[in-house]
Amino acid sequence: MAAILITLGLAACATPASNTSGGHKESPARVEAMPGKDVKKVTLTEQAARRVGIATVTIGAAQTAPPVGPTPSPVGPSPSAGTPATVVPYSAVLYDPNGVAWVYTVPQPLTYVREKVVVATVGGARGTDAFLAQAPPAGTTIVTTGAIELWGAELGVGK
Repeated sequence: MAAILITLGLAACATPASNTSGGHKESPARVEAMPGKDVKKVTLTEQAARRVGIATVTIGAAQTAPPVGPTPSPVGPSPSAGTPATVVPYSAVLYDPNGVAWVYTVPQPLTYVREKVVVATVGGARGTDAFLAQAPPAGTTIVTTGAIELWGAELGVGK
């Protein structure tokens, strides 16, 4: 299923962008290595971000974690009830093949960087909140829609 989503998402990014001055076609995504990191920075054009449907949210202050439910992360400690945890939409979290959880942060407009997180539990009134034991700091903007497409671009899927 994830492969289908990556392929469909990249198809949206792979559509030729409008011509820039000089008659070249601007690439919808630019992927750059980050010195000292195992992840890459992905920068989208405005048109690519619109096509992918990128949506974001700003991380708030840590909240009290609920009792650990039936879906604790296989990696990292689970907080006990009353332990502060960062709450983000579960839709913002993606898992790599090794089960490591990640979110995409937005350090600058149209620029996205994958950051490791630790999911303590998933809950909330509708089961759509991820309680993170390890997370980016409060005030960080993260991607809630379009993360799988960014990951595909970062990994070079479809090239």
